[in-house]
Amino acid sequence: MPQQSLRTERDAAAAYELLSTASEDPAVLAVLTDEELTALAGAEAAALAGTPFLDESELERGAAAAIALRSLVARGLVQLTDEGRETEGEDLATGAEPRRAAQLDRTLAGLLTLRTSPLALVHLTRRVADQTTSLLLSLHPHGGVLEELITADGFHHFSLPAREAVPARLARYVDADQVAGEADGATTTATAAELDAGTTEISRRLQDARALTVVTSADGGTSSQLTVVATTDAVLAMDTPQDAGERVEVRELGTSGLEALLAAALPDPAAL
Repeated sequence: MPQQSLRTERDAAAAYELLSTASEDPAVLAVLTDEELTALAGAEAAALAGTPFLDESELERGAAAAIALRSLVARGLVQLTDEGRETEGEDLATGAEPRRAAQLDRTLAGLLTLRTSPLALVHLTRRVADQTTSLLLSLHPHGGVLEELITADGFHHFSLPAREAVPARLARYVDADQVAGEADGATTTATAAELDAGTTEISRRLQDARALTVVTSADGGTSSQLTVVATTDAVLAMDTPQDAGERVEVRELGTSGLEALLAAALPDPAAL
């Protein structure tokens, strides 16, 4: 069933149509479960943003995906027969007439096209107590952004925010309780081991973490990672240390500083 290796004129048109609807406060366009995304995109592509429900369940992935596919067919989101299908146009890679066992709903076709063909990715993983959620941004030319929020129970919420709205949306995700102050605070330098020891003021502040978010950016040949910690009364950020002896700067960020940091973490597809 997975069709991500084949791209048709219909897929591309559907993707462009979706990007044209981007707004500063977008509605959720579609919600898919881990199982449905696996059925549509394949296990490897689905795992890109995480599949928390399938990871924790005892379900065999192939069987779970097959059951989910039956549900998608029943809801008219996957068409198995030729009757009622839209014209696919040419295979974009070969120019030949495409052959497909099934046709996806036009919105799903556009979403999967955007999800599997970005120029750059930004992945945020946020942990609160024993619960983890994720946010995956697929970045495209001309400011195109596909946002995918993955809840702890394995639901993938897709929306299309305008590029200029993304830093503020990320800041609300990282600092859900809005504890960042009005202005940036002090910067402290220490080794990773010192930060873990709990013997200094900054290490004790980090141990007061209420939410920890790891932000990973990748634009093909390069990648970067930073860690943002929301405590009871502040937001602290640092480059993610690779070993205990590495010295890192821990910065206290105000609201504007947090947005600026997250904006800087977004690769610019125009520069790729």
